[in-house]
Amino acid sequence: MISQELKEELNSLRERGFQCEATEEGSRIFIFFKDFLLPENVYNVDKTDLLIYTSNLYPNCGFDMFWVDEKLTLKDGAIPRNGDSIEPYLGKKWRRFSYHPYNAKSWNPSEDNLGSYVEYIQQRLRRGD
Repeated sequence: MISQELKEELNSLRERGFQCEATEEGSRIFIFFKDFLLPENVYNVDKTDLLIYTSNLYPNCGFDMFWVDEKLTLKDGAIPRNGDSIEPYLGKKWRRFSYHPYNAKSWNPSEDNLGSYVEYIQQRLRRGD
């Protein structure tokens, strides 16, 4: 079940201009972003669909890794570092970005939330490696 807290966080992101929806599948809650903007001159496209997921225990468990359109590459055609795995979710193939922001510091629901994770994703995508 999608928590009230997550619903409110999704609404907050929508107010900031993000097109996002949550879908439950088993114990996972997938959060899908349509046309997620990418930094200029880094990738082969300007925007991508973006997928993340958590469990129905959110906010007590957070996020790890993120997925983008399968065909997204760096501008020069190279595969981004830790982005070489393709995985199927929600009837579509996705390129997994295997970055783990909570290795050095554990997820803390009093400090971390969906919005802070989206900021991490934006920061990570700006690196373009």
